[in-house]
Amino acid sequence: MSPADPEVDRFLRHSLVVQVASLSPQGRPFATPLWFVVDREVLYLTTGAQSRAGKNVARNPDVVLLFAGELDRGPTRFLRLRGTAAVHPGLPPWRALLRIAAKYYLPPKALLTEIRNAGRWRLRQHYYAQAKGGPGYIRVVPSAWEFLFPP
Repeated sequence: MSPADPEVDRFLRHSLVVQVASLSPQGRPFATPLWFVVDREVLYLTTGAQSRAGKNVARNPDVVLLFAGELDRGPTRFLRLRGTAAVHPGLPPWRALLRIAAKYYLPPKALLTEIRNAGRWRLRQHYYAQAKGGPGYIRVVPSAWEFLFPP
């Protein structure tokens, strides 16, 4: 299976957040929820290059991603992906940025939420400005996929 597989593609389109499991420098497991998009069978996860997940990936590129398909009438199964990740400073490539905007900012409900919270945009800017090292992203190349708890 790959992101191009119709069943996997549909499941990813119905997932908004991915749980990213990485290892700390001490070998402890760490999981964090992140936004993601798929472009050309590669996943782009939004986070700062100096975030905990970013630092973990920089030290150990092996990750496990868990998708719940939460837009699909409640999760009945999960999709687990194993892959090799790399953390990058700055913004993702343009194609990935456009996919992020289309997925998280432009759908009618998302756009309405953004407009309703326009007064809080300064808070968001302040939050992101605090990130040491500025913006970044994690790029994951999948190596194995499997569905867990099939219906």
